[in-house]
Amino acid sequence: MNNSSKYLLNFRDMRQQSLDDTARYSADIDNNSINDNVSVLEGGKARVKVLEKEHSRYELVDVLVDDLPPTLNIKANADGNVLSLTTENDDKFTVRVNGDAPFSVEFVYNNNVEVILKSDRLVLRKTDSDEAFSFDVEFAGAERLYGLHHHAHPLTLGETADGSKDPFRLRNSDTAGYGVDTTIALYGAVPVIYGHSPNWTSGMFLHNAAQQWVDIDYNGDNPSAYFMAESGTLDLFVMVGPTPKEIVRQFTNLTGIAHLPQLWTLGYHQCRYSYQSQEDVKDVVANMDNHDFPMDAIWLDIDYTNEKRYFTWNPETFSDPIEMQQNLSASNRKLVTIIDPHYKVDDDYPVYAGGKENLFVKLPSGENYEDDCWPGRSTWFDFLNPDARDYYASWFSYDKFEGTTETLAGIWNDMNEPAVFNGDYESSMPSECVHIGGVPHRDIHNIYGFLQTKATHQGLMQRDNGTKRPFILTRSHFAGSQRYAAMWTGDNNAQWSHLGITYPECINSNLVGLVFCGADMGGFLGNPPDALLQRWFQAGVWLPFFRSHSNSNTNRREPFLFAEEVQDVLRKAMKLRYKHIPVWYTLFYEHTLHGDPIIRPFFYEYPEVPEEPAHVLLGSNILARPVVEENVDSITVSFPGSNTNWYRVDDESWSVHKGNTKEELEVDINTSPYYYKAGSVIPLKVTERKSTKDMQDDPLTLYVNLDEDGNAEGTYYQDDYESFEYATDDKFLCVNLKYVPDTHGIQVEVIDGDSDEFSPVIKEIIIHDLEGSEVRYSTNAEGVPLSGIDVSSHFSKTGSNKMLILL
Repeated sequence: MNNSSKYLLNFRDMRQQSLDDTARYSADIDNNSINDNVSVLEGGKARVKVLEKEHSRYELVDVLVDDLPPTLNIKANADGNVLSLTTENDDKFTVRVNGDAPFSVEFVYNNNVEVILKSDRLVLRKTDSDEAFSFDVEFAGAERLYGLHHHAHPLTLGETADGSKDPFRLRNSDTAGYGVDTTIALYGAVPVIYGHSPNWTSGMFLHNAAQQWVDIDYNGDNPSAYFMAESGTLDLFVMVGPTPKEIVRQFTNLTGIAHLPQLWTLGYHQCRYSYQSQEDVKDVVANMDNHDFPMDAIWLDIDYTNEKRYFTWNPETFSDPIEMQQNLSASNRKLVTIIDPHYKVDDDYPVYAGGKENLFVKLPSGENYEDDCWPGRSTWFDFLNPDARDYYASWFSYDKFEGTTETLAGIWNDMNEPAVFNGDYESSMPSECVHIGGVPHRDIHNIYGFLQTKATHQGLMQRDNGTKRPFILTRSHFAGSQRYAAMWTGDNNAQWSHLGITYPECINSNLVGLVFCGADMGGFLGNPPDALLQRWFQAGVWLPFFRSHSNSNTNRREPFLFAEEVQDVLRKAMKLRYKHIPVWYTLFYEHTLHGDPIIRPFFYEYPEVPEEPAHVLLGSNILARPVVEENVDSITVSFPGSNTNWYRVDDESWSVHKGNTKEELEVDINTSPYYYKAGSVIPLKVTERKSTKDMQDDPLTLYVNLDEDGNAEGTYYQDDYESFEYATDDKFLCVNLKYVPDTHGIQVEVIDGDSDEFSPVIKEIIIHDLEGSEVRYSTNAEGVPLSGIDVSSHFSKTGSNKMLILL
């Protein structure tokens, strides 16, 4: 029996114990052997901790933001054994603690019970070898449950309590070639659940990084989630919404938001395991240019190193890495290299030698934990130890990581679940290993990768003196990882089912704060048929992270290697991505303000509309429905919003489609439908360039998509595209673009930022209305109208913070 089976049996045993021992554990709480600490936080949130009075449980650090919402002053009202806690400045939110056995806590908003923490299934085990606990949470009135990232599962969490599937497992694992529509553990763990109905949305977050199993049950009065955690603290945050937008904002208020990425990270990334030499790297970049494919970065997997020693170069195949980076920089491309968390046991290897005394994870005996991984015999940094993080971070400096320049602009943290070449422990670090302070690995397993990215982020910040926004890609992730890294969905397969599950995986990640998500286009394992590769690129256009990556035993699949008709489809998709870079960048900025997702399910904007497979909203104004099915000549497209219209863009017909309808659409390999929302202004950069650096000063083309009242507006954001001065010195420009029906002009109103630093140029304005008419206004570089229409090529001041383009 493998460890996974043993853990599952333990889970089921725990569940039975919770049913058998209800009276005893309720009595324990009643007799005050258990502390239940309830606090109400600002912004529609509450926190509940349940602990034995005499406990040694690990209490998680590092995950929550430093400026946690303050605890509010509470008015308490006792009625028998029910204690009602209401905040002095928000009487809509009440927490009711029911002291009678079975103990429970109800979270009430606007007199509606939304979430119930129940102790009739609460178990706290406490022995020298067992600190497991379990509890049950109900979501009153919810129709569907979401969350529990990361699983290759449809967006709605499916029923498991009936025994049809194993419970959802949260244990960061190296699960290459994983199955689809399963509850098996993958690379990340975010123990948050949202309960949703058209009327309200509520949620909960278990602040615990140990392994967990979660049973989903739709058969009771209310949908419920039954948690069993292997160890650690029952530290629960409850969020009362009441809308999907508010619930996501409440959660990211606890765990943080991603800072703005550098512009180049939103372009196309070319990767393979592995590019074997610097000449190979330069050839790939040259061929991308020769075949007219845009690209922003090329990636190096482990073979660039000297025998898998990280922070080194292979002296034979990468003998002059600075020359290679100069070659990349000359074409405005970046380099990303992999840095894993395991380090070769070798006294002649400075990274290992400098940390071997006290900076690596230990065995219970006190010796360094060693096992096999890519370098052979390896050991792992104890990233829970701040000294280890500082030491590791120091190796990113230009003088210690020799052969690096600013062109090496990103770091890839892989294998950081952590993965180990030892199947005895499910190919990961044994739970009895010990971190600083005597903390067992089992208590922090799910934040090991999170802590590595925190240290990597620190290293890049130090390397560049805080002048550049770090870019890090991580495989392992936890709640809050968005503060330090982007993530991808791991070692997927070149199969249609894996293309189909990509959107649910990344939409789910966006709902739990991990907004910079993507998948290996084409599939990491195996060789995709041409049709699958083309469809994957078309779908990947609408994911935040846009990278092609493949395994060492697959066929090379750089876009220029395919037949011309395949190249045409890939090229069209890639250029479509680059045209929309202003939209992506603006949405990432808006995320820094509120924590909103970049890509969204229908119900985020339209709570009454369920999610639809293969559909995604980019922000609120773009709907994409790529073809993810094999061998189809038609697809169904759903349009959300009962009072909304959508313009079809991809076929240039600008046909109008009413919201709250579905249509059958004929497709061929060139068809990948997307739509602009009526009432929106979409800013694009349509001049074709080789990279985002080449296009960053290009003029804008505004697509004005009028609604039924003849109105439209949108947002455009611009800064220096790489520094933190947007946050520290207000050096950015964010404007509202509003169509003026009377003059057929665009009113530009500064929302925020230092408008004197930036001067975006508008080259063309294209207006569509619901009657099917199109009007284009163009200017040349000198401001002379190209079409003879009276168009101004510059902004004319009309007020202190308003400008008008006169048409």
